[in-house]
Amino acid sequence: MPVELEAYRLCRRCAEREGGGSPAFEIVPGRDCFICYGVMDQVERMSKVAASRARPYQLRTFSVGVSVPDGVQEREDELRSRMKLKGSETIKTQAARLVAMQVSRELGKKVDRQRPDVNLLVDFGAKDVTVASKPVFYYGRYTKPAGVAQRRSFCEECRGAGCRKCRNTGYRRKPSVEGALREKLGRLSGSKKMTFTWLGSEDEESRVYPPGRPFVAELKNPRKRRFPRNFGARLKGGLVSVSAGRVLPSKPVRIPSFRFVTRIKATASTRVTPEALSELHSRFIRTPVTFERPHNRPTVKIVYKVTAKARGKTLLIEAELDGGLPVKRFVSGELVSPSVSEVLKTEVGCRSFDVLRVREIGEFVFAEVTRVKEEN
Repeated sequence: MPVELEAYRLCRRCAEREGGGSPAFEIVPGRDCFICYGVMDQVERMSKVAASRARPYQLRTFSVGVSVPDGVQEREDELRSRMKLKGSETIKTQAARLVAMQVSRELGKKVDRQRPDVNLLVDFGAKDVTVASKPVFYYGRYTKPAGVAQRRSFCEECRGAGCRKCRNTGYRRKPSVEGALREKLGRLSGSKKMTFTWLGSEDEESRVYPPGRPFVAELKNPRKRRFPRNFGARLKGGLVSVSAGRVLPSKPVRIPSFRFVTRIKATASTRVTPEALSELHSRFIRTPVTFERPHNRPTVKIVYKVTAKARGKTLLIEAELDGGLPVKRFVSGELVSPSVSEVLKTEVGCRSFDVLRVREIGEFVFAEVTRVKEEN
């Protein structure tokens, strides 16, 4: 062992990490350690802080990350370079391992470095611990009454910046499914930020009947990870109900396509004859229709079935359509062919439509993740 090793004064933990307690190292209190300046003496206290911060979170697994003050890692690298030492781990990995061991004992939870429910970042410089919880992806189906929009819309006064009119939320104070779910899921999960993926949409004045329209909510940094299958969210416009709820295993990389059944109230410009209705029924049986999407390539959707009743110029239509085919345009013929107007040979306008059923086609697809577990 080179004589100059005696110039390095290390605390017990740093000495063990750099060579297993060689007599060439002078063992000193942590504050006098050449490498850590007392960082390793903080492990027990920071472990208790980390366990305390993690305790309010529902979790099965966790991981620990470590930040050390400037210069600590550099001094260790300097020692190893000059003395040609090969330590089994760095000061950061040693500190993270020791903290994880103590947190695991206190909480009775397992370490999972690959996909932990909670990640604890222990900052030895700031003497603080931050908690980052893995997002929860919650699937459910919602029903809604007429007069409730699906999504929130920006305040017309400030366009999302926040003002007195919108109480600094940036959004209009109108009832919406998104607003109701944000409030309810926020209370259930402790998440303050979430995003939604909807399997289709409908008008504000549309009713959505059971079993409801599917959605996926990504709840960011949640404290709770378990949710009821069914719940209701009451708002000014009525009750938004959620059913068939479940937590997905991870973020979907692909969501199912869907088809839906809708009931349409429409008005024709001329009286519709029984013969024209019969033609409408026979024309749309698993029929491909082309939707000339603005600013996008045309797409082909399927109309599976159409039935209709007429009283003078008033039509009540029930249709089963592929998801992504706009109901109002299918009726009017705007950018869609063939359409109800085209087949009936008269101009038809959609007054309103309700969503009776939504059927998923296929399954959610999730990224495959190899889990690496470490038990202490």
